[in-house]
Amino acid sequence: MSVPPSAASPGAPAGLAPAGAPAGHAVVRFSGDCELSPSEDRWLQEGLAAALPDLRMAELFAARPELFREADHLIVGVDRASGQPVSALGASWTATAAGERFLHIGVQFVDARVRRGPVFSTSWLALLEDVVAAGGFPLLSALRTYNPVAYCAMRAYGRLPGAVMYPEVGPVDQDPDVTRLAGEIAATLAPGAPFDPASGRIAGIGVPRGLYRGRPRCDDAAVNEHFERHTVPGDRILCVVHIRETATVDAIVDNFVRRTTRSAPGAATPADPAAPPLSPADHGGPITRPRLREL
Repeated sequence: MSVPPSAASPGAPAGLAPAGAPAGHAVVRFSGDCELSPSEDRWLQEGLAAALPDLRMAELFAARPELFREADHLIVGVDRASGQPVSALGASWTATAAGERFLHIGVQFVDARVRRGPVFSTSWLALLEDVVAAGGFPLLSALRTYNPVAYCAMRAYGRLPGAVMYPEVGPVDQDPDVTRLAGEIAATLAPGAPFDPASGRIAGIGVPRGLYRGRPRCDDAAVNEHFERHTVPGDRILCVVHIRETATVDAIVDNFVRRTTRSAPGAATPADPAAPPLSPADHGGPITRPRLREL
């Protein structure tokens, strides 16, 4: 069931504040019976193309027009003042040929102006809520990226006690079991593409090949060097996190809650106080811990 468009921004979900409303962000879910309508899809594509000038988003959408509709769970961060999207996070459950179930994070875009703010953490909390409700906490998750920042985001919880990160960068021994799983995941997500288990590189799978206008960088020189040494435009590094202990699940959720509540500004004001609340959580509002399946 689609959410009707908002007058604040053509195609935007209803309930968002019009221009001039107090600052803040809403996190809007498109999962389950709340599918992305054609008008919302256009709004999202056009908004992210404007928000991410460092990426050739128009070429991406031309090559993959169903990108956002392909995700089982899609979380969109929306600026309340403008009604425009500033981030999108999408994921789907899938499985390797050997039957290993994992969460594939296929969409992860964040406007550079809000990358250090609460929208990222709040989006992840909302995604985890949806994912847990649909199939339990993702003990195995994967993404393919050309961006060292995305790698570092996964590593932040992939190095927690009870979790294993792939690939490891620097003088750290790589866990052989997660390396094996990475090979199976690479074959699932990019069948036939050359895969280097030592670096995580999957060659030539980027669409479009020149999506990034320049090589992105993070704050970790070793991670930047890994990406520079092992990738050229069109390549991706496969990142995998395998969680092996129940306590690690709690630590991951607590980390997102802590980052969200620490960095969130004052609660945003709805466009219409009498209107029913948005299905998404608002930044600055109460944070709900996902219900976790026992491991």
